[in-house]
Amino acid sequence: MPIFYTPTLTFSSKELTISNSEFKHIKNTLRKKIGDILVTTNGKGLLAECVITDISARSMILEVQATSTKEKSHPHIALAFSLLKQHNELIIEKCTELGIYEFFPFFAERNVKTSLSTHQFERLEKVAIAAIKQCDSVHLPKIHKPLAFKKLLENLSQNYYPVLAWEEENRQGLHEVLEYANKDICLIVGPEGGFEKQEVDFAKEHSTQIVSLGNHILRAETAAITIAANTIFYQLERDSAFY
Repeated sequence: MPIFYTPTLTFSSKELTISNSEFKHIKNTLRKKIGDILVTTNGKGLLAECVITDISARSMILEVQATSTKEKSHPHIALAFSLLKQHNELIIEKCTELGIYEFFPFFAERNVKTSLSTHQFERLEKVAIAAIKQCDSVHLPKIHKPLAFKKLLENLSQNYYPVLAWEEENRQGLHEVLEYANKDICLIVGPEGGFEKQEVDFAKEHSTQIVSLGNHILRAETAAITIAANTIFYQLERDSAFY
């Protein structure tokens, strides 16, 4: 059953009002009627089974029948990515579907894109909402406001095990460093032109592991999706070994 995003949902909610695009999708596309069951989430792990009790021209009322929670999987995996001229929405969409819980956009030395407007940022948030609905997730990832790369690294190293993909690395693979991760992981991919060596050196100084993603030079958006998919697969494979 499809999941609908209702950020106002809480444990104590008895009724919910749905309007705007969600309302139009439910009423006009899915043709839901009074008495039909819907499943909603607030994007923070809370899930609610609801019944439609009223439909007007611009909104509908849901009665909450039951609620449940779903914990995030561990470790939490974040992605820091250099904002690209294009394909930022693709990165958010696909990596959200894969299970990335937090995004840290940044600006590196070789960035083609050097700013992100309020409208563009809000668009990324909308893409993330659509992605959790697509994959029936109850956890909406947090998208942080962009920072300069070095400033971001100073913040990341305090709370994350940072792993940076660099095309010039030829000694260390992704799975080799994931084996030693002792806290939540933040994957890092660079801009269209790659990282400057001084940026990689700075990352090393801030406890970042540098890894190769293979023999091929990947487009930046491909690298982001590849490192996310490989990391999540590795974690699932490692966790299953304990059962």
